[in-house]
Amino acid sequence: MFAIALTAIAYLAPQPLQHVSPARHAAAVAAMPTVEATERSTIENNPIFADDEKMLAETGFSIAPEELTFLAKRFLASRGGFGADPELLAESFSFIGPVVGPLSKEAFLGAISSVDIATGFPDFDPQFHNFRVDPYEGDRVWYTARGRGTNTGPLPPFAPAATGKSLVNPPQACSLTFNDKGEVTKYTIGYVMDRDVGNTGGLGGLYGIMFAIGKPLPFPEAQPWKMSKRYWAFNAFGNFVSKLAKK
Repeated sequence: MFAIALTAIAYLAPQPLQHVSPARHAAAVAAMPTVEATERSTIENNPIFADDEKMLAETGFSIAPEELTFLAKRFLASRGGFGADPELLAESFSFIGPVVGPLSKEAFLGAISSVDIATGFPDFDPQFHNFRVDPYEGDRVWYTARGRGTNTGPLPPFAPAATGKSLVNPPQACSLTFNDKGEVTKYTIGYVMDRDVGNTGGLGGLYGIMFAIGKPLPFPEAQPWKMSKRYWAFNAFGNFVSKLAKK
């Protein structure tokens, strides 16, 4: 059951932002190259860019994007930010992480209750941002998650005693899919967007948390990415062929 829970936790807080004075901002804008109106129009109307507003209006999903975003935030706010309120989950609910899942409603609720992040990280600061409805899937809300905290409490069974180490997670892509009743049918979290950020070794969910506090879980999926011998050989062969082609 504990292994099932491993990527069911991916709550992250933002990196501190630098303050830019109005004067500095104005100077930077003034220094930017001027874009001609015709060029701007050409770029804005390039078909490679989807017209989100038009597509959302045509999805035909029964719940409006603004309400859907609210339902996503309500779900995440339940049970301390873990979204584990059974009443908000559809019977067909499925949880899917990069490695874990798919988990049924019952399996997810059992897994999420087996890990007490609030006790292990009393100062944990979960912040979710950039909520948006998918223009290709009108019933799905995407958001980005970051987070940080300090392990000053026990996190059994993985870390029975506090390590005192800090946690800074990388940004992770997450999503919630709803049915016409406003119930969550699918929950995806832990997909790292930039493995160079934070101190989790590029890992998301509980895998990253345990690595950050010096208690990595003992299997390859819970270890930072390492190039395999086959991938190294593939790259070496590709570089060799490229050098021959240039001669």
